[in-house]
Amino acid sequence: MELKQVSKSTWAVVDGSTFGNVGCIRIPNHIVVIDTGMTPGIAKEFHTRIQEDVGTPITEVILTHYHSDHVFGAQEFQQYPLIASIKMAELYPDLLEERWSPQSIEAMRKAYAETEPEFSQQLENLQIITPVNTFETSLILGENEEIQVTQTGGHTVGHSTVYFVPERILFAGDLIFCQQYPYAGDPTNNPQTWIQALEEILEMDIDTIVPGHGPLCDKAEIRLHLAYFRALEHWICSKIKLGAPLSEVQKDKETGPSPPYQLKAERRFEATIQRWYNFYSEIIH
Repeated sequence: MELKQVSKSTWAVVDGSTFGNVGCIRIPNHIVVIDTGMTPGIAKEFHTRIQEDVGTPITEVILTHYHSDHVFGAQEFQQYPLIASIKMAELYPDLLEERWSPQSIEAMRKAYAETEPEFSQQLENLQIITPVNTFETSLILGENEEIQVTQTGGHTVGHSTVYFVPERILFAGDLIFCQQYPYAGDPTNNPQTWIQALEEILEMDIDTIVPGHGPLCDKAEIRLHLAYFRALEHWICSKIKLGAPLSEVQKDKETGPSPPYQLKAERRFEATIQRWYNFYSEIIH
């Protein structure tokens, strides 16, 4: 795991070792952490790297969205205030009853036991920590209001970004999957607000973007995402207006817009088509 220094006061892990990217901001005598990685073991190593490489006390942890690769490490940071949008925190009761129930977590652990035993072992004592420090649409942190947290939605309901104003660094969460196909199949995914969020980011004064997945990037990656999303939206809506069922659209994917990168995650693509088809079907009909 490499805690890479992004700018004078920001660091991030973007080498894939934490599954979802994580990072931190120093302002000036304390640290704000962004996301916690996939497991408590991963989060513990991340926590140690912060203490050794940055050395300043942690005061807050911001969770960009609820996906496990960004929040399952939260128990390692539970002594600090965990911050999330209200809409994100409101998902937790249902998640703890269903997708994150003890039975579901145990089934996940067993599924990984043979192929990734070390990862499976890290899930044995997993505790899901609910963020209790919430905000509605935005939050400002720092004595000089250096950090702007904004609830954007899009990738998931309640998704947020973290902008470090003095050094023009944006932690974009999973609004950006750099150099890989984005996952847009979450049941709360809203393509329209995702596109809107990306359009707004283009207008911001940003030098560097820390994506939710993949290496550091800049606004060129935003433009790639936007071009593809707009083309995908047009293609799916055209199919719906012609009365094509979802099964036909899925089979006819070769006529759709070409992704900006080679499609390596077929399941991401299929999930995206299904979610966007269902989303726009409700609007068009």
